[in-house]
Amino acid sequence: ELCVEEAISALGTDEKTIPADFNPEGKLHYIRAVLYETLRLFPSAPSTSRLLNRPIKLSDCELPADTKVFVPIWCIQRNPSNFPRPLEFLPERWARRKKINGNDDFGSHEWEERPEDDTCENSNDDYISPANREAFVAFSAGARNCVGKKLAIQESVTLLAILLRNLKFNTVPGYVPNPVRAGPIQKPERGMPMIIQQRHN
Repeated sequence: ELCVEEAISALGTDEKTIPADFNPEGKLHYIRAVLYETLRLFPSAPSTSRLLNRPIKLSDCELPADTKVFVPIWCIQRNPSNFPRPLEFLPERWARRKKINGNDDFGSHEWEERPEDDTCENSNDDYISPANREAFVAFSAGARNCVGKKLAIQESVTLLAILLRNLKFNTVPGYVPNPVRAGPIQKPERGMPMIIQQRHN
């Protein structure tokens, strides 16, 4: 419902129009956080590989040039040292309630991107650590990362906001996602059966 609230706030309630001044970059922070968290838990490609063009040292291990290196994206993004509480779906790793008048009273209904050094929340049992963006490699990383990452995120966030404003999505009772390999990517084993209904705002 937080995504729906944000989508309606940004797009309005008229399902046939989009505001002329709509800019997904400055809005839809919570929906973007949901997308990032989904890609963290279920990256499109669970792994990738690289061929080293020069030797590198990793901890106490030195790898020579021309070594093929396996990059386990799935494991990196579910490692508790990178993302505490790794199996929980927590969009709040990526977004937080917007500050009001610059102070730490997080009573706003708007969201903003959460910085990695954010320590404003109380360190209690419910505390959610900010996302480790260096360990988010769903689009790979470094000089050979996905050149279309920014466009893919922007399009996905915008489309998701429009769909959530206009429609209700529910998985069928008892459905549990079970990703399986399909070549270099992964997909739900038996698709993702859903019940989709028109939303009447």
